[in-house]
Amino acid sequence: MGFMRYKATAFSWVLAVPAGSEWRLLFAEGNEGALINEQQRIGSDWLTGLAPQLFNFPNRGAALSALLLSRPGEPQQSLFVYGNTYTWYDWEQGGRVLSEGSWTTLANWGTALPAGYRSQVDVLFQAPHAADGSRQTYFFKGNRVLTLNWSTGVVREALITDGPDASGCAGWAQLPEDFRSGLDHVAPYKPAADGTRQSLLIKGAQGVLLNWKTGVLASGALDRLGVPGLAAPPQHYRTAHRPFTGRWTGTLGNQRVEVRVDMEGERTLGVISGDLFTGNTWTDSFRTTAELSVVSGYGMVNVSTTGLSWANNSPWTQLVFHASRVAVNSPMATAHFALLTRDNSTTLQLSCSYVGPALRSVELETDVLAGETAFQSYDTSRHSTPRGYRNRVLTVASAYAEAGIELRNAGQVNAVANTSGADLMWSMAELHAAMTANFSLHRDVEQWRIWTFVTSRSSDNPNMAGFMFDGTGSQRQGMAVFNSNMRDQNNIGDAFELFNYVHELGHVFNLVHSWEKHLTAPPGRLGPNNGYGDLSWMNYPSYYANGDRTAAQHFWQDFSFSFSDDELRHLRHGFYRNVVPGGDGYGSGAALVNPAQPPAALVLPGAPEDPGLALTLGGKLIFGYGEPVMVELKLSRTGVRGDVTVAGNIGPQAERTTVVITDNYGRARAFRPVARGCSGHGAAEWTVTLTEANPAVYETAYLGYGSDGLYFAEPGTYRITAVHTGLDGARTVSPTRTIRVRTPLDRADQEVGELLTGDEQGILLAFLGSDAPHLTSGNDALQELIERHGDHPLAAYARLARGANAGRHFQTIGDGRLQVRGPDTKTAVSQLTEAITVSRTDQDTGLDNLTLNAAFRRLATVHAKAGDLERAEATLDTLVTHFQDQGVPAAVQRRIQEQADTARAGIRETAGEQQDS
Repeated sequence: MGFMRYKATAFSWVLAVPAGSEWRLLFAEGNEGALINEQQRIGSDWLTGLAPQLFNFPNRGAALSALLLSRPGEPQQSLFVYGNTYTWYDWEQGGRVLSEGSWTTLANWGTALPAGYRSQVDVLFQAPHAADGSRQTYFFKGNRVLTLNWSTGVVREALITDGPDASGCAGWAQLPEDFRSGLDHVAPYKPAADGTRQSLLIKGAQGVLLNWKTGVLASGALDRLGVPGLAAPPQHYRTAHRPFTGRWTGTLGNQRVEVRVDMEGERTLGVISGDLFTGNTWTDSFRTTAELSVVSGYGMVNVSTTGLSWANNSPWTQLVFHASRVAVNSPMATAHFALLTRDNSTTLQLSCSYVGPALRSVELETDVLAGETAFQSYDTSRHSTPRGYRNRVLTVASAYAEAGIELRNAGQVNAVANTSGADLMWSMAELHAAMTANFSLHRDVEQWRIWTFVTSRSSDNPNMAGFMFDGTGSQRQGMAVFNSNMRDQNNIGDAFELFNYVHELGHVFNLVHSWEKHLTAPPGRLGPNNGYGDLSWMNYPSYYANGDRTAAQHFWQDFSFSFSDDELRHLRHGFYRNVVPGGDGYGSGAALVNPAQPPAALVLPGAPEDPGLALTLGGKLIFGYGEPVMVELKLSRTGVRGDVTVAGNIGPQAERTTVVITDNYGRARAFRPVARGCSGHGAAEWTVTLTEANPAVYETAYLGYGSDGLYFAEPGTYRITAVHTGLDGARTVSPTRTIRVRTPLDRADQEVGELLTGDEQGILLAFLGSDAPHLTSGNDALQELIERHGDHPLAAYARLARGANAGRHFQTIGDGRLQVRGPDTKTAVSQLTEAITVSRTDQDTGLDNLTLNAAFRRLATVHAKAGDLERAEATLDTLVTHFQDQGVPAAVQRRIQEQADTARAGIRETAGEQQDS
């Protein structure tokens, strides 16, 4: 990525050339140029023919920017910038280089320029000297301009429409919409009669003559601005060129290369990346890591670099991309692409055809449950947006098009008929089963295809607005949107509905939340305030915190409906398997992988610990081989800060708690659930206030299986630590809890453990069962465990999964309609009762206490579904007395009583509704 942005204009740079009182401009295209004055073309020739003084400047053909440093009457000196290098050039005495080097070594540029102005700058334009004689320069980038004093630092940073200076710039507010951002060149024009500064602004083949005080003098094509000299350069200097940014593809035998060129336009990154395939099999990916050398000439552009990063360590270290410059309405010509080793001994050379302007292209298939509607569009002018933002009508597709990603509809939106007559909520297991059954493009492989399901509500978390639920097999191929949640918050049709879709698709493309980037491998850079200050699709509006700008109201006022630069870099140039749906698991190449950072590293620098909260882990300390590992998280009030408001969901399936597991080899992995919902980006996050009477919130977490597979696959000692992020961004770290997984004691232990530890079994235990056909082998293994080892204590977990799934309805989609399998209460009661009975005999066998508690409540619900309210009530009574008899602490007994009472109230409410109907 270079300091200056490459421009698609017909010339690389334009420079004012002093000639007494005459206004002159020199346009350069590679080593050629055209020199004009106000009335005519003085000449067009090699640059050294027009300006012999440039003979001693060897890089004149590579420069992307040029500015005049000298004032009238001073010896002529200019600054040229190419890549990350500057040349300070003296035109006198035949021409000579005064200094040369990295732009960071020029005056105070390296220390004074803020992060946003250190790469891909649009335009440099020299400002008047300061009162003390110090040089000053204007830096234009995007819709903003910064004024830098070479001695004292940044003087001002503002919108282009506010002008580069604090006064005398009223005319800038009159700029046409297209010239308020992304300028290609700014050159001086002759002063007005009253001495007011005037400038020529260029964007593509269009121009604006601007009086800094009064406004636009003329606008339009360069040869239509009323200045004869601007119409005088050769035609190709005035021709609008077609951008060559986009996707290119070429083949050589059975080898295929896809090349992504990101060089022109707004928010360009100045990167070239690509993927290599043998046949249809991906073999490697690359991206440029060093500055690009760009040399333009008449009708061509040559890009090269010596810095490449590879996914699989291919040997090539150099890249060359040679493309023709064609008029904007002409077809693209074939480009030449080459990869070379350092000594040029091995090369891959081929011709590439232009595919289109999108850097990546994805098919999106959308199914909508009958009665629901898919998002259409949102007009950003409907709410207050940041000053300088260009309001427009956005769709999900156009939001991603602005990021360089093409979303193509795979046919029409499909309506899913609901003939069941039920308004049923969707579990994670049901959503995944529905995708595999109804996603017509689904395959368990990596592919640029995504399924979106628009439905009513999540049964796992009613506050969930959206969900990238496909965390098993070839992950990241499906997402769901829950319209009922958005209706509850009056979000249908507003900016949040658009945000919900774009955010969840970001997860499908393996983007993590803004505040989780420190968990990436390699660790990503966090934005302002540890990521909570990011103005990005991947933050939560309700989490936004940047100085005194906090929460959703300020987020929407500040948000420009865009991704951060690092997120754009991932979407456009991330290695193939890190981005493609069905590729590496969620987080790989963008988030949590093995080895991860140790638990202490998860506490962000500068993030305070909260003295008002304590986080502890509870549950069993010794587990059998293959036994599902469960922990209880407890977030409690210490009293130091009095009452404290916390998130209601504190488990790892929510967004605020990370659990790190260190195995007996010392390898640390952050636990990533099979599915992780997004609820916090809604209008309000569910919260609980901890008081003296209600001092803690609890949540049980199954850690045995997640998106990375099995976490406790081998016998040994494991250490578990949790880190919770509070509503104010402060961290609470739990004491490390050490658990042990026993070695099998006999052959039966070995067989039971193996029947519990497959991937499909792990998913079934995480989902508490599923009817999904692709999990048939896992269900068969659990059934085999019950039949062959039914008296083994760990058979209780197989009975729990089978019984829990039997006791609920299971819905999926087939043949374009909703299909619902009703509860099998007889099987559910039998399996759950067996699981509970064996577990009550000895607290060290069967289900652990946390799971046993949940199983009691689930059995009570199944009895109620079967119409046996008396047995449902009795089951809840037994739940309370069982743990009283176990002698658990009084605080835990109170919590169990509350859980039983909540379950009882729900059963009675449901029974009353059924009677009323």
